[in-house]
Amino acid sequence: MVKTVDFTEKVPVTHHLIELKNRLVQVALVVAVFFGVCFYFIDFLLLWLEDPLPKKYADLTFITPTEPFFTAMKVSFMGSMFISMPWILYHVWGFIAPGLKVKEKKVTALFVFFGTAFFLFGGLFCYFLVVPLGLKFLLNYGTTWWKMQVTIGFYFSFVVKMILAFAFAFQTPLIMVLLTKFGVINTVKMKFYRK
Repeated sequence: MVKTVDFTEKVPVTHHLIELKNRLVQVALVVAVFFGVCFYFIDFLLLWLEDPLPKKYADLTFITPTEPFFTAMKVSFMGSMFISMPWILYHVWGFIAPGLKVKEKKVTALFVFFGTAFFLFGGLFCYFLVVPLGLKFLLNYGTTWWKMQVTIGFYFSFVVKMILAFAFAFQTPLIMVLLTKFGVINTVKMKFYRK
């Protein structure tokens, strides 16, 4: 159980470490549960991730005996991380909130809400727009010289990493706003270092 503390309350470092451990355990349990759910519904997940692949490359292959199993594990883990992100952001907020003033708490609470929304939007933007366009270009690039054979390990790693990369990249504006609100950076610095 995570014990909450007041902003004015003095607490030892060990209390923070215990709270951090408890929050990490809770996050790990939720990720593990969603990992099990994703692994159970792996057929649906794999078909969904295969959908952007052009039809002429739809017959995916594998070249090692362990590749299908580890691919399913990797996709399940990434799926569980994606689904668990609201819970992860909530615990990040819960850990830092006691050290914040009332106004700062409101800002970080909004960060959790919009962070979740931007994370989902970034992932969906990548899946529906970036992945199909990227695959169309990349898969046709070398076909004049070589025969393209898509393996499940490389394909699913590519798609999942792209979706997660865009989901996290869409957090950048929120992080910049948060850092500006807390006075860590300002618009003058951002303009100077923009390039």
